[in-house]
Amino acid sequence: MDHDQTKAPVLETIERFRDIGTYTFSLPGHRFGAGIDDGTARVISRDTFGADVIMAKSSVGEAEELYAAAVGARQAVFTTCGSSISIHVGLLTITGPGSTILVDRNVHKSVVASLILSGANPVWLHPSWDEERQVAHPATSTEVERALEEHPDTEAVLLITPTEYGTGADVAAAAKLCHARGVPLMVDEAWGGHFGFHPDPPTAAVKAGADLAVQSLHKADGGLCQASMILVAGDLVDPVDLRLRLDLITTTSPSALIYGSIDGWRRHLALDGKEIIDGALRRAAELRRRLAKLEGLHVDDERILETEGVSEWDPLKLCVDVSGLGITGYLAKSWLQEHRRIAAQLGDSRRVVFSLTYADDDAAVDRLFAAMVQLAQDPPASDAPPPQIPPLEQLELEQVMSPRDAFFAETDQVQDPVGRISAEMVSPYPPGVPTVLPGERWTDPVLTYLRAAKAAGATIPDASDPELTSFRVVKEG
Repeated sequence: MDHDQTKAPVLETIERFRDIGTYTFSLPGHRFGAGIDDGTARVISRDTFGADVIMAKSSVGEAEELYAAAVGARQAVFTTCGSSISIHVGLLTITGPGSTILVDRNVHKSVVASLILSGANPVWLHPSWDEERQVAHPATSTEVERALEEHPDTEAVLLITPTEYGTGADVAAAAKLCHARGVPLMVDEAWGGHFGFHPDPPTAAVKAGADLAVQSLHKADGGLCQASMILVAGDLVDPVDLRLRLDLITTTSPSALIYGSIDGWRRHLALDGKEIIDGALRRAAELRRRLAKLEGLHVDDERILETEGVSEWDPLKLCVDVSGLGITGYLAKSWLQEHRRIAAQLGDSRRVVFSLTYADDDAAVDRLFAAMVQLAQDPPASDAPPPQIPPLEQLELEQVMSPRDAFFAETDQVQDPVGRISAEMVSPYPPGVPTVLPGERWTDPVLTYLRAAKAAGATIPDASDPELTSFRVVKEG
């Protein structure tokens, strides 16, 4: 195939279809916007409906080949149901009922759902606990090696890198360990859809040796929401198996709009990626320098690479510790939204995190800086109780049942779950990493932490009782 990166096959197909004037008596029923009322068209452009050409999926194969060539992958597989579906597809390909998989414990909830679907048994890799920052970094390659030696029946390994805080694992070292045993390595690289288009670190996972990498192209990149990608490298994963699993669980009516946004993003970055990302990195460095001068704020920088578990670092993740102002990141995030109309990526017990992207211009960065100046000069007061964070190791729970068995078990709803086996996932947002998983045994420190986080401003959207007055546990006896 001619890998001409100036082409955008999906977008070109949409244009051709509109130009030839076909009238369809098939789907979509809105007839490319003709049936849309004016009120809807004012908010969602009629042109958007006009580009909803499902026939464009016939060009996706060519677009996938161009994407794979652009980033140095064996194959690229587009998905239109978000990276949750991509994670499901990847794990259903490399695991199955009863198989053992090593998994980073600071997983996104979609990984846990995949374990429930597949019936695989996780062995959790211990994260690198950063007590100074009160945050978890990726598992070290030493931890991966230890787990592989202790579990010789391991059939796959899943790492999450970079984290929502921008810290990255040593994928190359982990891949070498896995491949020496013939074990495929999958990487949840949701925040790294732009890594393969720029020579500076972080290194794209497939270029570091990963066999599968999942990327969300809407998080920090140019895809519409739900635009996602599975990149395949090496020869340990059969792409045919991967596509069969995708066909099993994805929609049969994929969005041409999402496909088109992926196609256009690839063309844009393949042609101009270095210049575009260079600009983003320059603005991030300058903003970091300006914020570091504000009293009461601490800004993470390249020195975080000296921390255990941090082999790479994404400078486009701007992590600002606001605890020196006497406030939480929860409060800082809500204040920025309410008073300055700025939406941060997340706020946690002590920091607020901003995802900087190629699309942020100088005016946007200046606006963020001005808001942070005001926050630092006049921090808001809060009546919310402070969060209670135990020694971070106490947040690791014992896995006593498989996630699948616990999820489908008979259950009780109890106010005091301590000592009981959880039958649900409880994931405080931010950052959305489950604190309790199905099959893990509740402890008092974790219960106290979760209820305190809720009181301090965290959202708990997936708990059976979002108020955390009761919890779903496996029935005893």
